[in-house]
Amino acid sequence: MQGAPDDIVVFNHGAKRSLRFWAIMVSLMITGLMSSIEGTIITSALPTITRALGGGNLYIWVPNAFFLSFIATLPLFAQVSDIFGRRWPFIIAVALFVLGSGICGGSVNMGMLIAGRTVQGVGGGGIQLLTETIITDLVPLRERGLYIALTMVAATVGAALGPFVGGLIADLTTWRWVFCLNLPIGGVAFVLLFVFLRVKSLRDDTWKQRLLSIDLIGNCIFIAAVIAVLIALTWGGTVYAWNTYHIIVPLVLGFLGFGLFLAYEWTICKKPSFPLQVLSNRTSAAAFMLTLIHSLCTYWAFYFLPLYFQAIKGLSSFNSGIDTLPIFAGIIPFAMIGGGILSKWGHYKPVHLVGWAIITISYGLFSLMDQNSSTAAWVCFQLLLAAGSGLLAGILLPAMQAPLDESLMALTIGIWAFARGFGSVWGVAIPSAVFNNECRLHADDTIKDPQLAQYLSGGHAYEYATQAFLDSIESPTSREQVVQVFSQSLRIVWLIGVAFGGVGFLITFLEKEVQLRDKLETKYGLEEKKNEETKT
Repeated sequence: MQGAPDDIVVFNHGAKRSLRFWAIMVSLMITGLMSSIEGTIITSALPTITRALGGGNLYIWVPNAFFLSFIATLPLFAQVSDIFGRRWPFIIAVALFVLGSGICGGSVNMGMLIAGRTVQGVGGGGIQLLTETIITDLVPLRERGLYIALTMVAATVGAALGPFVGGLIADLTTWRWVFCLNLPIGGVAFVLLFVFLRVKSLRDDTWKQRLLSIDLIGNCIFIAAVIAVLIALTWGGTVYAWNTYHIIVPLVLGFLGFGLFLAYEWTICKKPSFPLQVLSNRTSAAAFMLTLIHSLCTYWAFYFLPLYFQAIKGLSSFNSGIDTLPIFAGIIPFAMIGGGILSKWGHYKPVHLVGWAIITISYGLFSLMDQNSSTAAWVCFQLLLAAGSGLLAGILLPAMQAPLDESLMALTIGIWAFARGFGSVWGVAIPSAVFNNECRLHADDTIKDPQLAQYLSGGHAYEYATQAFLDSIESPTSREQVVQVFSQSLRIVWLIGVAFGGVGFLITFLEKEVQLRDKLETKYGLEEKKNEETKT
């Protein structure tokens, strides 16, 4: 391109990609596979690990320590990647993930395991954020949905396979391989990234100037706020009741912390990790909220469809995993379709409207499912939700980036990734609270056995929504009453999901259809000859 500065790399829409570009994509997919497997593999192996290491109620921090550190460090990784470039922060993130896996695999007590999961989470957050950041650096805005969908293929496969792999490892060999499995995969990813991920970075400042430009105060406030909120969500309904001060105080402090963080970032901080410009226009702000609600609705189904099969259909956890494959497998092709539509036509708002309409309808159909629902019904309903969720998965980020300058892309991805991670946490906490509360309301009126009614009315109904609990009930009548309570409660869970889907549909109207850029001018492109990257 004529007139572009020497330090700018230009990419055109439809440009021919180099071999190294595809090597980087493969590296990103392998790394994403490793990170996503670890996010779900723990679910089926956790009982075995808890029996081996003990620790009492500390077991709930094994999955949550990962997600806490994952979410809390996203803005920091985004800013560091802008200051120091993408290559070394990404390699360090992979190294931290592998290190955390090694600590977990060698754990001798629950405290050591939780520490390892925390290190894993820091690395996992960096991996996810920098994967999308690097794609942003390498392809124009119009094509990003398609390439993000490509990396999502590996991530979705990993998330779907995680529970099966974890269960098999726990049954066939030592639970330590749940974590040690990451060592060879991470080693391959590390080598590929070290060899092929050679991208440009800004070298105008000295190391001291770069370190001083990191927003340490803002990130400390943000991390503290995330910790407070996630403590409340972790303890709520499991260790303490939702209406106790143990939950209310950290929740209030957490949201006050978010307010303080934004006030500091938007007024005092000279180089903020959460700049006001990112959300100062209605399209980016709307896309931010849509990302949070999309993640909430997706994880809502991920966690409560298995509950339907186990608590109402009476299936084992393994068989419920098989029966939820339609939603996991269905998201992949529809994410590709959404990215392809965006790349071809360059319009995201119509796809957003269609996606949210489908999500809202699918939740309404879920509310009709009961013990007698046919296989065809629940398969089709899952595929419908997969279509809506998949269409949106890869094209919410481009919509958020569309009105913004390219210099804000990495920070935007950090904010967008936070919305996605924070939404996933609420996508588990909200329906769990609703389900437990509904079971409490219906148990005493429906279940005649007072002991069974007590199990489901004490705020721990979610823990009893399993095949094992149903099989332990000797009376067929009592079992039918318990299933009825589960079914009534789950119906309300799905109907509230309809409300969230409807809110997403309405927020979409706030977006403006901004023309997506066909050309990318970036200072973080591949380190190779300019003419190799401008071929069309």
